[in-house]
Amino acid sequence: MIYKNIVHAIRELITSNNMSIGDPLPPEYELAQRWNVSRNTIRKALAELVAEGVVETRKGAGSFVCYKKFVPQVNTSMGFSEIARLHGKPSTSRVLKFEALPATEDIAAKLKIPAGEWVYQVKRIRLIDNIPMQLENTWLSVTRFPQLTISDMNKSKFDYFERVCGITLSGSFETFSTELANQDVARILHISVKDPVIRMETQAVDIHQTILDYSILYNNSYEFNVQYFWPRQLTQK
Repeated sequence: MIYKNIVHAIRELITSNNMSIGDPLPPEYELAQRWNVSRNTIRKALAELVAEGVVETRKGAGSFVCYKKFVPQVNTSMGFSEIARLHGKPSTSRVLKFEALPATEDIAAKLKIPAGEWVYQVKRIRLIDNIPMQLENTWLSVTRFPQLTISDMNKSKFDYFERVCGITLSGSFETFSTELANQDVARILHISVKDPVIRMETQAVDIHQTILDYSILYNNSYEFNVQYFWPRQLTQK
């Protein structure tokens, strides 16, 4: 639907112009001219954004930004729950799939275990303020984590590693790419199959550089982007 494209275009307008909460959107006729659509299409798109709580309309005054996507700033590699906690936001996880199965050659290579060894495959959705932000597929060794439960994965994975298992984390290898959302990702993140998503492959490691998990995550780029700041470590001469 055309108006769905306009919904996403208005979201991008808010983000790319660095608009703040309370800032006015351009008038309907300007938005219609910008994207060469009818004013009815603009009104329909604005109505959806009003229903989502992104925009509010004031009779005789126009439309205004009342919500912006979550763009946290962090200076280290942090987990999803830690990022939300740092910014005072409530985060939740909901497990959609939890099963044990033999590792394929690809998954075994990522975890550095023998092919065929049993692994957990966990699919879960991550939410902040009840808004779907990430879809995560994770694989973990059953041998390494024999007591892992669905309840554990409904909480922070990093907290499980550190507080339950007593593991000291060294960090996480992360690889970023972009792709169009497939039907499953689009349905769960409430976006269109024509929308781009940020795809992340991650491997958390302990202080011995042992790989703890392998994950593929899809970020709802309209709602959740992380801005990293990496301090430069200077060596004194």
